[in-house]
Amino acid sequence: MIRDITIGRYYDSESVIHRMDPRTKLMGVLVYIISLFLVKNVCWYIGCLIVMLVLYKAAGVPFGYLLKGLRGILLLLFFTFLFRMLYTPGNPVVQVWIFTITKQGILKAVQMTARIALMISGASLLSYTSTPKELADGLEKAFSGLEKTGIPVHEMAVIVMIAFRFIPIMLEELNVLMDAQAARGAKFEDGNILEKCKGVMTLLLPLFLLTVRRSSDLAMAMEARGYTGSGKTSRMYPLVYKKEDRAGYLAILIYISVFIIARISSLSF
Repeated sequence: MIRDITIGRYYDSESVIHRMDPRTKLMGVLVYIISLFLVKNVCWYIGCLIVMLVLYKAAGVPFGYLLKGLRGILLLLFFTFLFRMLYTPGNPVVQVWIFTITKQGILKAVQMTARIALMISGASLLSYTSTPKELADGLEKAFSGLEKTGIPVHEMAVIVMIAFRFIPIMLEELNVLMDAQAARGAKFEDGNILEKCKGVMTLLLPLFLLTVRRSSDLAMAMEARGYTGSGKTSRMYPLVYKKEDRAGYLAILIYISVFIIARISSLSF
């Protein structure tokens, strides 16, 4: 499952979503995640899933990438569903040893699991359609007003960009280490969960050393190029809203309106 983590990976395409300003996409993902916490009825998650599938289709990202991103958190989804189902009081449905499965527990487990899965899908879509540089520029531009309060927005945006760039690099290094260990007889796919975790633990030290070396090389490269951390720099491609962004904000406004109307009228919430 480690090989299936997709956060930080970019899918090159010429779709309308790829051409949007990163600020528009950040706003869309933020609104989408907030809406997931407002949903109370399980049926509404189907609507949220349809919206996500439409966005993946509009972005030209294959649906297989959506499923691949979820494969990396299958264990998290499983335990989330299990513990939420077993430890939620309510009307008993099934009695298993000392555990009681309730109707409310099943509903809450489905809601929580669907919420996490859709949140990861939205974050993955943002990563697929925006490069780390675009995300950093979008964050810096969106929160530039906070610099007047002394918050180092530019430095924080650079940290986000470096973190997103390091995720796929570290995953590639981890895959190389796993292949090298497998060639020496190590088995990461066999055995129970404890044995798999024990096998992964043997990779942490070399991965940590590789990360430190990469970080040191990056720091020296930035220093050699005269980076001072100042945000007073020009940009080759300044962020400018286009017609795609106006259409995107209109779609976000419609999406928000649906939830507000449904909340006011108490339809299925």
